[in-house]
Amino acid sequence: MLLYYDGGTRHWLHMRPFYDWLDRVLTAGESVQDAPPQLAPAERPAVEAQLRSAFDTHALDVAGPPVAFDADIALRAATALARACWLLVGAEEDEPVAISLDAVESPAANLSADVVLRFMPAVYRRAQVRAPDDALATELARLLRAWPLSGVLADLAGAPTAPLDFGGHPGLQLLYAERLVATPRLNWMPVHGPARAWAERIFAERGAQIPVELPTGDAHA
Repeated sequence: MLLYYDGGTRHWLHMRPFYDWLDRVLTAGESVQDAPPQLAPAERPAVEAQLRSAFDTHALDVAGPPVAFDADIALRAATALARACWLLVGAEEDEPVAISLDAVESPAANLSADVVLRFMPAVYRRAQVRAPDDALATELARLLRAWPLSGVLADLAGAPTAPLDFGGHPGLQLLYAERLVATPRLNWMPVHGPARAWAERIFAERGAQIPVELPTGDAHA
């Protein structure tokens, strides 16, 4: 994901509409911002429809029972991504870095958030390269650990803080396993149950070595 600050002078009245910003993220993987992101009430219906369309396409690659679209979570995830991108490239030095997006364990919430949160690991990597221990890198790591379907795409040392069964949905467990096999980490391996079975199956199919020793209390079922 490419991130740009667009504007040598900050003119708050000329901010890029949220819809246009999100369209560029979803279609080109680029974030271009010239001001702090704001989702205006008048834009919400169009942005929600935009996210629903992206979700419908994203869900085509998920096996198992159909997953409902959670518009509220999708909108909150989009604003969280916009906020993270701004904090990385355009924020004032003393601007607070808190990003609000509490974890929700339902299949609908996880897949709806993943429509945009799958881009967040790229923001995290940039923040880490810039300053591994700064507040933004720490905040993004916390958020990604709380949303492990997306967080598994980031090279995070800490364990996920949400369950890895994704509300019992087999297709999301499979998607997680397919992502995990690319960057296998001990404390991101499911411990037991169907999620563990999917991980073992995918690791075997890809000829990858599955970690066999799990640290006590670090991994999640």
